[in-house]
Amino acid sequence: MAAPLDPKRFYDRCAALLGVPHEYRPFPFSGRSRWNNRAPGSGRFPGRGLIRLFGQRVHVSLHQPVPINRWFESPDEAVRFLEKKLASG
Repeated sequence: MAAPLDPKRFYDRCAALLGVPHEYRPFPFSGRSRWNNRAPGSGRFPGRGLIRLFGQRVHVSLHQPVPINRWFESPDEAVRFLEKKLASG
């Protein structure tokens, strides 16, 4: 079994790759719904888009610096893809 995921480290790594500041805010509810998911927080990267964790799965929806809309099976897979994609422009 893989080591437990640290969401703050994951979001900090994504912010560093995107070159934007990020303020980590733990999700205060037990599950997301359309009513409790409105406030800006973890996963929102100003001027870039969204990167959201759903358990071990990751949804990346960026419009800058390159358009990406894709699901990944793990945070490591998402980070490797972003490193490769952002390095190639």
